Amino acid sequence: MISQFWDIAELKHRMRRIEGQARGIQAMLDRGEDCKAVLTQLAAMSGALGKVSRVIAACGLADTLRRDATGLSNEEIRSVLQSLHETGRL
Repeated sequence: MISQFWDIAELKHRMRRIEGQARGIQAMLDRGEDCKAVLTQLAAMSGALGKVSRVIAACGLADTLRRDATGLSNEEIRSVLQSLHETGRL
């Protein structure tokens, strides 16, 4: 469950920003803007989507740890996820 480890409101805020970026890119295409400018915005949107994707992947990992690694507390799972985040693996 995502809400045990991450702030749902923050994730929804990120998704709204990504949605806004997508609308902005569509408008850029409609205006015929420069390819470099569009690519810059696509890279920003891709990065933002990557962050949300990593959170959802971590949620799956946490669910697996909770289900398969009996005896791990939520705090221990949180510690594993934090370590992965700090080392850039999540």
